[in-house]
Amino acid sequence: MRNIAIIPARGGSKRIPKKNIKNFMGSPAISYAIKAALKSNLFDTVMVSTDSKEIAEIGVKYGAKIDRRLEKFATDHVPMRDVYKYLANKIETKYACYLHVTSPFLKDRTLQNAKRFFFKQKKFNCLASVTEVKEYLWYKNKALNYNPKKHPRSQDLPSYYGINFAINIFSTEFMKKKGRIIGEKFYPLVLRHPETLDIDHQWQFDIGNIIANQKNTN
Repeated sequence: MRNIAIIPARGGSKRIPKKNIKNFMGSPAISYAIKAALKSNLFDTVMVSTDSKEIAEIGVKYGAKIDRRLEKFATDHVPMRDVYKYLANKIETKYACYLHVTSPFLKDRTLQNAKRFFFKQKKFNCLASVTEVKEYLWYKNKALNYNPKKHPRSQDLPSYYGINFAINIFSTEFMKKKGRIIGEKFYPLVLRHPETLDIDHQWQFDIGNIIANQKNTN
């Protein structure tokens, strides 16, 4: 079965200028998603979708094919459903894997596990990587996941899942029809730190570099 990995990377990032190609651990941030996808040996094509010539050149350098995205699908105002439908029309495979640049610690073997889990099961229509949340959660001055009068240990709290978007696997037809990459019935693939780290803000970039330096010196 042919497969494609899509890595979206628009040029106009706001929280961190040029975030997708900013130096992270000595290489452009986007290089890590490309290298993990290629190293996994799962994909016939690793495609970077971008409106930026600079990002496109770096994508090619690291072995990706390029979709030069139309500018109207790379603004701050375009609905994501329109972007997803646009990308779906660029995909010629039955299934696709959507990877985010901001998850640089994602491992190639995690991608391999994700594909194996998704195609082995029958009851889910997509897969999404998640972060397990075991915290004392409150909303509008009410506890959501525990009884404050019978305070449990944190390890006994129910597990909530936060979608971290490091990995999403779905059918192209679903993406095209729904304009989404996550359905109501998705397989939650739990990731562990540091794979869950999302480098979307400067402080997260800084923490990521500290973690990387510690891993390299241990």
